Amino acid sequence: MPRQFTTTHLAASAALALVIGGTAGYLLAPDGTEKRVSADSTCPDISTSDSVSDAFSRLVGSGGDVGSTVTEKGQSTDTYHYGCTVQVDGGGRILLTADLVKSGSVSDWKTNLERNGDIGSKNDYKSFALGKTGHGVASSFSAAIYVPCKPVGSKLFVEPNLSVEVTKLDREGDADANRSDAAQVARALAVHAQSGAHCEDAERLPTGPIKWS
Repeated sequence: MPRQFTTTHLAASAALALVIGGTAGYLLAPDGTEKRVSADSTCPDISTSDSVSDAFSRLVGSGGDVGSTVTEKGQSTDTYHYGCTVQVDGGGRILLTADLVKSGSVSDWKTNLERNGDIGSKNDYKSFALGKTGHGVASSFSAAIYVPCKPVGSKLFVEPNLSVEVTKLDREGDADANRSDAAQVARALAVHAQSGAHCEDAERLPTGPIKWS
């Protein structure tokens, strides 16, 4: 079940995280001006193209003290978790997660997202295309993706799915731009998660601009 993003959740993620050295998002240069830094130094697994890196940096925004924490776990065939949190000036700015779960149907998955407040209500989000079996939704502050995934060698009777979520924690900025940027980053993370979870016959996700449906 997709998790609600709470202070407790963020603290637990940080406690388990592998802290990546350096900074991310934007840095202050010696002369006090802001210097853009790519996603390579924050959540490098989603930096699959210039457009995704640009989308990520826009979501993160600017600040003088920027850092990130990353975790990726998959101790057995049927478990997988990825998490990346970016903090700016002491506050959480963006959270990325990908988990191998049993969400049930796409409708059940969307209901859980709405109930947890992860993407707002039905009036708040738009759907976007993700091949034959993938499904994506994005609101003014987040994006979420459902992709079926049966890990190679899995003995589960019920086929699990990857649940991917990208949330702009400060919820600031232009709603339409945030929606598009979050969808791009979530799609890139879904591709990485398919590899990390060893999904058999994984859905080939589209590239290029987000196509809203």
